[in-house]
Amino acid sequence: MHNILIPTSFEADTLNAVKTAVKHAETKSCSIVLLTVSDMPDTSFSALSALRNMTPDMTEAQYAILEDCRSLVNATTNCKLTVRHQFGISAPLLKNLLDHLGISLVILSSHYKTETNTFQRHFLKLLGNCKSPILHLGQHYDENSFNNALYLERAAAGIGVQELQRVVSERFTFKIVSQASVFEEQRPEEITPYLSETISKNNIDLLVETRKPEKTRLKRNITVPVHDNLGLPVLSLHEETV
Repeated sequence: MHNILIPTSFEADTLNAVKTAVKHAETKSCSIVLLTVSDMPDTSFSALSALRNMTPDMTEAQYAILEDCRSLVNATTNCKLTVRHQFGISAPLLKNLLDHLGISLVILSSHYKTETNTFQRHFLKLLGNCKSPILHLGQHYDENSFNNALYLERAAAGIGVQELQRVVSERFTFKIVSQASVFEEQRPEEITPYLSETISKNNIDLLVETRKPEKTRLKRNITVPVHDNLGLPVLSLHEETV
């Protein structure tokens, strides 16, 4: 199955994520799932109050974004759009949800990654430990197909570019045309000029990285990825799937 999950709070760039999903689906049958997540309501309420609190409130602007997404998907012949509201989340529940929905790709918008809600940040941590590929959209949406990728190789991973290309070719059409070694202790300002030059010379429109499972405990100080200032989309692949 080639279904795509898009976590959302129905901000404007949700539409960009849906456009990307439609392009990735190409001519394949695909279900694009818009997912909202929130904590369980206080169980001290009555059953009726709990049911009311489990109905997500949406503003007129959010409804308008949803309708735009529906119109975009309805204009295709191979994609359908579903909306799912998830209350409460855990690692096993998320795994079962991804399996049940047949998710082959998760797309994260730039806005959703900056959510300050503690529950949503916890959800993002759990999502990072799942084995589905995650496409992090850049700060500026550009309606083009991904063609040339730069592999940001973590020295500790030991995954070669040829091995990675073999894996991505099974699901994606882009080609890895360059690679750069990155180290956890590197500061973004040290490597950004080098990466920017490589991106410019090779017409790079996508970055590829591998990730390893991490503890889901929220950190007070969040490490900024070395590629964060480059503005390009990043495809993150779980190391156990490579």
